[in-house]
Amino acid sequence: MIKRTKLQDIAKQVGVTRMTVSRYFNDPDSVAEKTREKIKEAIEETGFIPNRVPAIMSRSASKSIGLVIPSFSNGVFSDIIDAVDEETLKSGYSVLLTHSSYNPELEEHQVASLLSYQVDSIILCDSVHTELTRKRLKKCGLPVAELLSLSEDQLGINFAIDYESIFYETTGALIRCGRKHPAYFGVRMDPRTKKRRDGYLRAVKEAGLDDLSFATANRSNFTLGRDMMIDVLREHPEVDAVLCTNDDVAVGALIACQALNIRVPEQISVIGCNGLRFCDASVPKLCSIKTPRFEIASAAVKEILGQLENGKIEPVFKEFKVEFLAGESVTKEEQQELSALFKGDTKNGLK
Repeated sequence: MIKRTKLQDIAKQVGVTRMTVSRYFNDPDSVAEKTREKIKEAIEETGFIPNRVPAIMSRSASKSIGLVIPSFSNGVFSDIIDAVDEETLKSGYSVLLTHSSYNPELEEHQVASLLSYQVDSIILCDSVHTELTRKRLKKCGLPVAELLSLSEDQLGINFAIDYESIFYETTGALIRCGRKHPAYFGVRMDPRTKKRRDGYLRAVKEAGLDDLSFATANRSNFTLGRDMMIDVLREHPEVDAVLCTNDDVAVGALIACQALNIRVPEQISVIGCNGLRFCDASVPKLCSIKTPRFEIASAAVKEILGQLENGKIEPVFKEFKVEFLAGESVTKEEQQELSALFKGDTKNGLK
């Protein structure tokens, strides 16, 4: 059995007390320079990693931030992770990462676990929580951030996107450009997907058009989007535009159109959401609503660290704007309308 190096082993090798080695980790300047060098050499030689648990327990803090994301496979949350990691690294904080699988009960367990590790803050990427999770987070005395979705009962920091308004305006723009049968494709029906559908429904209702929204509980991928498009066109050949809850589904819809010899955008316009990197690689190039995920997460961490430094925990709300990612899956007229919309250049433009 391999013996793990302990603090006492480092102290013995250097010829100092355990307390001196402990001070080296907690306050290096309090240790003489020559001794610091010897301890550093011993640590590098043995590969020693200090046990942080005693320090965490003594000061009820960990210099770490807990991050709960719904999915490890979704590119949206990869950008969130990158931003949080980048900002925390600058400030000497670590990230404890876990996922909820879009399940509030699992999120409840993960939040409890993070709190037991004495994290200094928790970042969530969903806005629907169990009552127990809400109670714990409201009473924990830590900065708590909810990202991406507008929170109906804000826990602390809420940096979000108004998906309902965005899809309302996007659907309206397509209708103004002459589309009479726009459809909406949703998957998994998480809070963000529901808000996008709500925006679509408000627009078609105001225009007196049919509700052609379709949803599945399955997780999104290209194949799912392709199959949804084929099934919908079989039942509703009149569909002339498709707004998709994300880019995976939208690319799948484009694949289906190619297989069915349907011309995009002449016969059907297709729009995705999130503006992931692969949009540029699709044929035709996918138009998408680009969400500022990295910027949202980065701003949230800066706010959290600022509150920790000031010792003042307070609620903060900020709504972030999105961009229109131009492509070839809508007509030139629609592209001009949507570009103006997201720049706020029309009377119906997003604020």
